[in-house]
Amino acid sequence: MRILQVIDQLNVGGAERVLVDLSNILHARGHSIEVLTLVQSGKLSAQLHANIPTINLSRRTKFSISLLYRCNRICSNYDVIHVHLRYNFRYVALARWLFGGKYRLLLHDHFGDIEKDKQIPFGLSFFLKRNAWFAGVSKPLVEWALQVVGVKPRNTFLLSNIIVRKQVPGIKKRVQSKRIKLLHVSNFREAKHHSFAIDLITSLKNQIAVEVHFIGQVIDPLYYSKLNQQIGLNDLSDTIQIYHNCEDVQVLMNDFDLAFHTAYQESGPLVLIEYLAQQLPFIAYRTGEVATQIQEIIPDFFMDDFNTNHWIDRIQFVLKKRDSYKPQMAAAFNSLYSSDAYYEKCINIYNCMLHGE
Repeated sequence: MRILQVIDQLNVGGAERVLVDLSNILHARGHSIEVLTLVQSGKLSAQLHANIPTINLSRRTKFSISLLYRCNRICSNYDVIHVHLRYNFRYVALARWLFGGKYRLLLHDHFGDIEKDKQIPFGLSFFLKRNAWFAGVSKPLVEWALQVVGVKPRNTFLLSNIIVRKQVPGIKKRVQSKRIKLLHVSNFREAKHHSFAIDLITSLKNQIAVEVHFIGQVIDPLYYSKLNQQIGLNDLSDTIQIYHNCEDVQVLMNDFDLAFHTAYQESGPLVLIEYLAQQLPFIAYRTGEVATQIQEIIPDFFMDDFNTNHWIDRIQFVLKKRDSYKPQMAAAFNSLYSSDAYYEKCINIYNCMLHGE
């Protein structure tokens, strides 16, 4: 079975991380796996195994006929084309339709705002109904594909996210300090709700000494500018530190007491699995497939509202018990997000694609 993983670029992000981890898992189990980036390789390409071939289409415009033709020619060399994100799927599906490609095509949908936005992107239904397969990272995405788009049930799968646990040798356990160190990992866009995080820290610092690190790339510059103004107005410039170029947050987690995640709409969120992997307790708003899964095992980690007093109470509660959660976190990671289980799910999907209609 020859497998091609496709994405526009491997910059730091959830879908990009899944592609890298999945490709490495498939390679480790002896499969013929290659990666196609449509625009540019990106920073995370360096984390692919050195023996995984990569191809870069170097697309500068969406409708170059010569590049669409080349894309179809590349894909025709593989049995399964696994495409991450909707707009990349539409591009590859257009290339296949224009030039008569016969390969099997899977859309791996990572869309995080499906509860608010159920519209079908232009052209997606047309291509999904023409011998294509769909894997959603959450149950609402799968239901949307079945009920709104009309994808056949036998062509539709749930494929929740995965993270490979990083071994982090040589990092000593954090030295106890009167200042609590908090971590917030999210790219800067409105749905991640950094504005609430800033309000929360404004109130929290009146009760305990805190140092907060925001890690994420700027997706929405206007939103990011407003956040910086909010930080200044709330006199938090010495409390909140912001970092943009972190390609692997797992290696940093042992230096924090607690993480928190304030996004109000997610498909994952993937970073919660990373917190589990490194046994860093966290507080998060309950949204997304990953949150639903973990909440059943460790309900203390999840909130159902955005009341700052409730969040402060929960933060202080979890901080007092943080070491006691670590065995639960390790067990939850091993049972829900092991590489072996994820591999079996993917191979089952690929086999259904190859042996289906």
